[in-house]
Amino acid sequence: MTTLVIGAGLAGLAAAERLVEAGVPVTLLEARDRLGGRVWTERDTAGTAVDLGAEWAGSAGAVHPLLSRTGASLVEARGRELQRLAGGWRDLSDLGEITGNLVRRASALPGADRSLLRALDQCCGESDAAEARSHLLRYVEGFHAADPARLSTRWLAEVESNQPADASEHRAPGGMGRAVETLARALAGRCDVRLGTVVRQVRWRPGSVEVDTRGGTMVRGDSAVVTVPLSLLEPDAGESAGLRFTPRLEDKRAAARLLPTGSVVKLVLRFRAPFWREIAGLGDMSFVHDYDQPVPTWWTPAEPEVPALTGWAGGPYATRLAGLGARELVDVAVDSLAHALGMTRRDVGALLESHLFHDWQADPFARGAYTYVAVGGAGAHRTLARPVAATLYFAGEATCGEGFNATMEGAVRSGRRAAAELLQP
Repeated sequence: MTTLVIGAGLAGLAAAERLVEAGVPVTLLEARDRLGGRVWTERDTAGTAVDLGAEWAGSAGAVHPLLSRTGASLVEARGRELQRLAGGWRDLSDLGEITGNLVRRASALPGADRSLLRALDQCCGESDAAEARSHLLRYVEGFHAADPARLSTRWLAEVESNQPADASEHRAPGGMGRAVETLARALAGRCDVRLGTVVRQVRWRPGSVEVDTRGGTMVRGDSAVVTVPLSLLEPDAGESAGLRFTPRLEDKRAAARLLPTGSVVKLVLRFRAPFWREIAGLGDMSFVHDYDQPVPTWWTPAEPEVPALTGWAGGPYATRLAGLGARELVDVAVDSLAHALGMTRRDVGALLESHLFHDWQADPFARGAYTYVAVGGAGAHRTLARPVAATLYFAGEATCGEGFNATMEGAVRSGRRAAAELLQP
């Protein structure tokens, strides 16, 4: 019995690890020339680890042991979160509770679920809520990479309510790629890993799977665990890329429409020195937001001595950056950062040493960053996760509920869940 695992992100690697531990022969097919998928650690010009993909892990869960198995340390995010306003910065520590109240009011509206934008119009249009409303809309565009006109209000309320009051976020100074290394070592010599293998077609019947690759190779198995990003699953007829199934999986396609994949552009700018520490009012910042700028969010590195800042444009912000070349994008980013820090573009640009960036919406093997739930999408993740004819199994962050979609935690959990389903007698 050979199982094909399609996709070698965290979900695929976690599934493959559990399967080979159980003695199942596994062939792991990955389109990229590297493992990890949307977890991608690069090195900047000084040799410092830079996460161009997933970077943040929660205070506990499945990702922490993967990192600790490599000896990696975890650093809790500390410092103030600020917003650039005319003449200075505002500390956002008190705004979370206010926006949380807005989410609860919006989700408590009677009747059917609504988009966040529509719900706020109906429940929270008063002028004294304008600031909190604006911040909440920008927050979901950035953090959830979501369009507020599509985002499910009730799903957002569920996600926010599932967050413990003492929840904290952690990073690995050596990069989240260390988690990928752990899983790769567990598979070394025990699994047939094929990089650069783009799967185009999956033909299946109970107990049999055949996949066709872009290079013309056919690979056979008795079952398959499908872990590709949701944006690539069962594309529409006019789309040239993606993973098609014969027979079609219409219920999966319908569910996928209710779980949009948000766009993200992520940049890391390295400077000659951490000059922001010398700016009055910014010395202890961890995040700074300037929502009027094309790249609205910036944060400091896991290692405070590293002179770099990460820029993040999510959702509609990322969409508006689509098509920019590297030079144009970096220019826009430097302009945005200068405004957020209250400096001139010339001064910030003079300190810039190097940059790395990735536009996830333009990535042909991702087509975006991660999923959110649109109106009417409650339960869509369960439809996606449901096995088909004890032959096709599904994993990936989009198949996770309980607030674990869009996270590395969700990816690992889903891979292990799919493996357990396959191994059931």
